[in-house]
Amino acid sequence: MAAQNLFFSLSNPIIFTILFCLALLGVIYIFYVHVIIPQSKKHIKEKENLELKNARLMALFADLDPDPLFRFDENGKIILSNKEGTRLFENLYHQNMNASSIFPSLAAFDFKNSIAAGKSDHFSTKINNEYYDVIIKGIPEMNFGQIYCSNITRRKQVEDELKLFQKKLRELSNRMQKLQEEEKQKISRELHDSIGQILTSIRLNLELLKEDKAETGSRLEKIKDISDLIEYAMSEIKEISYRLKPRILDDFGLEPSLKALCNDISRKSNIKGIFQAHKLNERFSPEIETVIYRISQEALNNIVKHSRAKEFSLQLIKYPHFLRLLIEDDGIGFNFEKLKSDTYPKNSIGLTNMYERAFSLNGKCIIDSNEGAGTEIIVDIPLESKLE
Repeated sequence: MAAQNLFFSLSNPIIFTILFCLALLGVIYIFYVHVIIPQSKKHIKEKENLELKNARLMALFADLDPDPLFRFDENGKIILSNKEGTRLFENLYHQNMNASSIFPSLAAFDFKNSIAAGKSDHFSTKINNEYYDVIIKGIPEMNFGQIYCSNITRRKQVEDELKLFQKKLRELSNRMQKLQEEEKQKISRELHDSIGQILTSIRLNLELLKEDKAETGSRLEKIKDISDLIEYAMSEIKEISYRLKPRILDDFGLEPSLKALCNDISRKSNIKGIFQAHKLNERFSPEIETVIYRISQEALNNIVKHSRAKEFSLQLIKYPHFLRLLIEDDGIGFNFEKLKSDTYPKNSIGLTNMYERAFSLNGKCIIDSNEGAGTEIIVDIPLESKLE
């Protein structure tokens, strides 16, 4: 009996531990029932209220959006649209429409995964003769997604008009350059064939008069002066004719013409010139040959006038789809950005002409120069005649 009383006594450690654990479990249960569960329910309720408020706000903003807006569920079904969206598709709800039926681009779109992962996508489309920039975005917090449409019809029209204007402007520029080259060629022929022959006849007649023994020394001196002036005039006419349209370009093509140009520049300026041609075994269109020659002429004239160079090189390289002109000099160079600024507009006219000539044939002109480091010019002209 004493042993039994001792076992059930509070002084027994086992009994004390069991009672302590039961009391602790009771406290935990009471705390869980009266504190944790109510707080969890309150949190869930607050979250539901917040989501409801967000949904209402989103619906309100959707109605206020001046552009079409659609809301879809995980199956892609349209569950809401604003006024502009309903106007765009009048039978939107009557036909129980799906987002993929409105936008064919979404035929293979995974709406469920987009909503769950909050993914977004972007594309452009045409609806009822109007152009729209479309963004589709999943909203996992609300378990739906939205499609935002921005009307870009006017912007698209302006872009199309601008492209058409640029095309017409380029065609006009090509036409003007062609007419200018034809006019220069006509003037060149007239100077060479007409005025040149007349001056030659005058010189021959004066030579006959000079050989006449009956003429006085004074008259012979005057006749000699006239003959010298006519000789000088003929030389100037030939020079002008060559500058307007060198016959060698029409007769023999780019390689001989550029070689002659380099030799002529070197002879007149005492600047050593090197010309190289690579893989040139054919003639090119008159437009391409004229543009390459004129750009070379402009670049070499700039070297003579401004570069203070001791040496320059000109290379012409044919690639499968384009023709490359490479011009380099060891001159003083220039600050290209400064030259392009409004402070020095007149100094960049020659560079602008080079750009425009290359651009007229859908080509490009790259100029690399720094003060004290010389200048490099790269011109690429596509061999295809059609404008892109």
